Parts: sequence; structure tokens; C-alpha cells
Amino acid sequence: MAHVLAIQNSHNASVCEIKDNRVIYFQEAERLNKVKKSPNWSALLHKYSGYNFDEIIFVHSSSEDKQNPEQVFKDFSIKYTKFNYVTGHHFYHACCAFYNSGFKESYVLVADCNGGYFNYDNLESELISLYYFKGQRFKKVFQVYASEDEYIKGKDIFINTFSLGNFYTYVRDVLGMQEEGSVMGLSSYTDETYPINLFTTKFNHFKSVQQSIFKILEQKPKLDDAILCNTIQTELENIISKYVSNLKNKNLCVSGGVFQNTVLNSKLLDISPNLYVDPFCDDAGISMGAALFHTKTKNKLNDLYLGDFPNYTILPNRGEQIKHKDVAKLISNKNIVAIYQGRNELGRRALGNRSFLYDPRDSFAKEKLNVLKNREWFRPAAGTMLHEHRHDWFDLKSKNESSFMSYVFQVKKNNILGITHVDNSCRIQTLKKEQNYHFYKLIEEFYNITGVPILANTSFNLSGFPLVNSVDDAIEVLMHEKNKSFNFIYFPELSKIFSKQDFYD
Repeated sequence: MAHVLAIQNSHNASVCEIKDNRVIYFQEAERLNKVKKSPNWSALLHKYSGYNFDEIIFVHSSSEDKQNPEQVFKDFSIKYTKFNYVTGHHFYHACCAFYNSGFKESYVLVADCNGGYFNYDNLESELISLYYFKGQRFKKVFQVYASEDEYIKGKDIFINTFSLGNFYTYVRDVLGMQEEGSVMGLSSYTDETYPINLFTTKFNHFKSVQQSIFKILEQKPKLDDAILCNTIQTELENIISKYVSNLKNKNLCVSGGVFQNTVLNSKLLDISPNLYVDPFCDDAGISMGAALFHTKTKNKLNDLYLGDFPNYTILPNRGEQIKHKDVAKLISNKNIVAIYQGRNELGRRALGNRSFLYDPRDSFAKEKLNVLKNREWFRPAAGTMLHEHRHDWFDLKSKNESSFMSYVFQVKKNNILGITHVDNSCRIQTLKKEQNYHFYKLIEEFYNITGVPILANTSFNLSGFPLVNSVDDAIEVLMHEKNKSFNFIYFPELSKIFSKQDFYD
């Protein structure tokens, strides 16, 4: 059977390996070279030196990458029967969402900062796209491009506008925030919005009022940050909701960086209950979309543990033998513990293989985790809970599960204040035993001790850096001089827990 490797060269460069119509490996360059959103796709090829593939699929997604990809593969002594050089940034986003969704047919909406170019000379780049998929067939419904000249050409619409993703990046920079997600996080601290006309319509699509957007910069000293963020969030929700309202009660998949906005995703459930959010909706998912499409691999995605295996042999012969309940006791006694196990999870969310864990009953859990990670004070904390208790604790709307932390939901009980955001919401992962045995057992033991079947869960990294990938990465974070409140790494596959002292000479 075919052995295929797909790779893409945008920011968040990634590789996806498929063998016998099954994804056997998926990885992002940033996890290997420690540069967040790294475009260095050649960093992903070291493990494949000397390999022979039936097909290489190279997705050209960056106008800045001038390398000859075939020469790069030759330099790594990687052989192949067929080399397939393709473009289609938004299309492969759509493929990643649909082919992993489990839907037999679905519309797919894609929105991000900038996609592929219709015309490199005029820099007319994809902003938002809508496709319809049925089985192996698809059609493009429309595509909106950023363009100086405004016109319609068939199903393509060209508008002089900011993209929705770049809009968030601009506001992030104006406010001096760490990430676009910071804008979303602060937006929940008020119900007020400014009467600023930031977007209008053109050809029945959105168009930015650029004078108003740039005016934000000069007005910044007079503006309240939370109100500005809520204004931005509200604009985004209104624009995307208009697109989705035309697809009400249809199967809908969404992808592209805009849909990392979990508050937006949750509000879309009110319009489109049959919603699937691509867990690889940033550019990393493009390589997977290409691999799935060209190999005609279509399966419902059950977990995201697709990355590198750990090398435990580098650990010193120290640490302490321990059981799940012992770690649960540590957490219930208000200790922050990192869990490191198995293959690293891909996507933007930590799902229990590379996570910081804490007691959600502590009303200062969010603040403690933000201090630990050097994040802004207002950033919310997420949680992971035992699947069977989900409806007792959260209003999941139309969802029966939330395996990939793609949504925020309203909290039903008042004793998990540490992960309950100011608007009474929480981004949540629901967990079944078969999805992640050791993580499940740890939460189960915490539940036995406390009566709460939930742990605070945030990514095992420091702000500005990718999730840890190797055991060395994990130890480096533990030993970082700023980490005063983090003392333990739990390696459940070894049934061992290590403290800082275990790594001193």
C-alpha cells in the first residue's frame, strides 16, 4: 500500500505521513526547533533521511520560501517515486476539516489571516472560502480575496479589506498583548462595545473601514482595553455568524486560524448545531489536509496523539515510584504538576500528554498558572473532565463531547472557580478512558478525593514557546529559573514523579 509524505512551507510548517491509508505521524516544525510558528519545514525531514516514499506532496504556501523542494529532499537522501507540487492553502484547510470530521457530506468554511494567492503580482490573497464536500467530490461555493481592485470573477470576490485574522493581529499589537487569543480572553470582562464602524459590506461580504481601524491606534490612550477587545470580538462574531446563518442546520466544518477563537465557535453552535471545528485549524493542518485528500483517506479523528514518542532513557535513575492517587493527592494539596507521557498531542491545545495540571477548586488557579507561564493576568484556564460527568457540570449545547477543547461552555456548578472565566464559561476537554488511560485514571483519583471530576489543564510550555516535545524540553521547563511554583513532572508510563532536585548534579 502507498506510503506518502505531505509537507507544507507556510508559517507553522508541518509534515504528515500516511501509510496504508492511516495517519501514522504528524508534526510541526516549532516542536522541534522551539521557534513558535516556525516556517522551517526542512527541520521536519531529519527523521526521514534515507527513506523511500511512493509519493511526496509538497504544498507551496509561502511566497517567501525560495528553496527548491526537490533539491532539499535530495540533500536529505529522501527518495520517492512521485513528487507532487501543489498549491491550495484554503482548500487543504477545508480537506483537513472535512476528511477528519466523520461527516458524509458537509459545507466547509475557512477563514484566516492570509491564504494562498490568486495573483502573486497583485498579492491577492485568500481571506474566506466556502466549499461543499460529499464523499470524494467537492465544489467551491465562493472565495473572498484581499485586493486593491474590487470586482467579481465567477465564484471569486475581490475586496479591498483587512482579513479577520490580521484584524486581531493588529489589535494585539496595538494593545501590546502576547497573542491574538489575549484579545478574546480580555473581551469577556465587559458587555460594553464602542460605537466604532469597523466593517461594512461589499458584494454581500465584509469590508473593513480602514480609517476606523487605523484610528484605534491614535485613540488608544483614551480607550478601555476590555471594551475595545469586546468590540473586536463582537464584530468577528457578527461577520462569521452571517455566513453561518445561511447554512443553518446543515453539517458545517470550519478551519483556518480564525476558528482558534473558542468563544466564536461556541456561539456558532447556536446557529449550526452540527458543527465540527478542525483541531488543526492553523496552518499546520494544511499538510494533513493535502495528505488526506490525495490519498483519499477519510476517517473520523478520535485523538490528536500523533507526534513524537518520548525517549525516557535519558532520565536519571532517580525520581519516586508513585501511583495515580498519589499524584492526585499532590494536586488536591495545591501543587502544580506537569504530566508528560506518550506521543505529543498536536494542535493548539494540551490534552493530557504535555500539560500543566492543577486543582480547579482553588479560586486563584488561573492566576497561579498565568504567573507560572508568564501569561497575562486575564487569560482563562481550561479544564479536562471525565466524560461521563460532562452534563452535570457544563451546558454542552448540541455537543455530546468536546474531545479537542474547541469550545467554551457555561459552568453549572460554583466550586470550580479556578477555571471559571469571568463570563461563567470554561474551555473544556471531555475525556474517555480509551482516549488517554493514565490521564483519565489521574482525574478519576482526583474525583475520588475531592468529588470534582475535573482538573485544570493548560499547555506544558512557557509563554512564547511551543509545547514541550522531548523529555529534555520537559526538564528544561522544570528547571527554568522563573518557575518557582512548579516542582513536579509526572511520567505516568514510568509510574514515576520527578522534582527539581532529581535533576541537580
